[in-house]
Amino acid sequence: MSEAAQKLNSNPEILLKKRKNADRLRLEKQKLQQQKALQEKRRKQEKRNSKFIRAETLVAKHRSTERERARIQRVTLNERQQKQLISNGTKRSINDNEDEDQLAFVVRVPGPHGAKVLSKAQKVLRVLRLQHNYQATFIKLNSTVRPLLRLVNPYIVIGEPSLATVRELIQKRGSVLVPETTESSEAQEEGAEKKMKEIPLNDNNLIEEQLGEFGILCVEDIIHEIVSLGENFKACVKFLQPFTLNAPVHGWGPLSKLKRAELREEKKERKVNNAGNAPLNEVDIDVFISEQI
Repeated sequence: MSEAAQKLNSNPEILLKKRKNADRLRLEKQKLQQQKALQEKRRKQEKRNSKFIRAETLVAKHRSTERERARIQRVTLNERQQKQLISNGTKRSINDNEDEDQLAFVVRVPGPHGAKVLSKAQKVLRVLRLQHNYQATFIKLNSTVRPLLRLVNPYIVIGEPSLATVRELIQKRGSVLVPETTESSEAQEEGAEKKMKEIPLNDNNLIEEQLGEFGILCVEDIIHEIVSLGENFKACVKFLQPFTLNAPVHGWGPLSKLKRAELREEKKERKVNNAGNAPLNEVDIDVFISEQI
């Protein structure tokens, strides 16, 4: 009994009161911050609802959405016709040069002004893990992926990155999801869902722990697998979180469209953009990334 009493009385009463007050103040500050955030959210919502919208704006948004719906219908119809031609044996593939796998980097950009993103396009963007503007990821471009990219053509730009660009992206903007460490072991025993947090990819031990079974032990191994389109390309891309880029300084307006037109003229490719098989928005992805990284 005497030893227990000594342990309890080892901390002065003043320190115990300070700890108790500090915990109370911390909880009060957290509640105050949550209340302020909720009030700010309500204020913005009320301001958004009370904002005057002209009838012309509503008409313009409706027309943009209808044009987008018609575009998706054209793309879908064109893909069905291409599949029928292939099944009949009259045409081997959509394009002869689309059978080869290529490394591509896809970046989501703002779509048509005022147009609503339709459900088919939303599903493709969700599969590509491009939920927000200026998110980007690596894909293996082939004849299977191209039809999906055509559905979301106005919302993405695409290009073939160089080795230096891939290395710079992964080293500067690479991030992964890891489970948060919880102090209470009871929550782990009960089988509660683990909370995940995103951290920069700066530890080779984490790579070895997650991808060691594939023979990938460090960042350079990931870069090699992505550039060479190796057997473990999908595992490496899935391990990495989508890259978040900065918005370009010059915006995504006429100047950017002019640069894309100049790129097509340099390649001397004649492309018609009024059919379902419209070309993808190809850019010099190395320059594009260097401006946004």
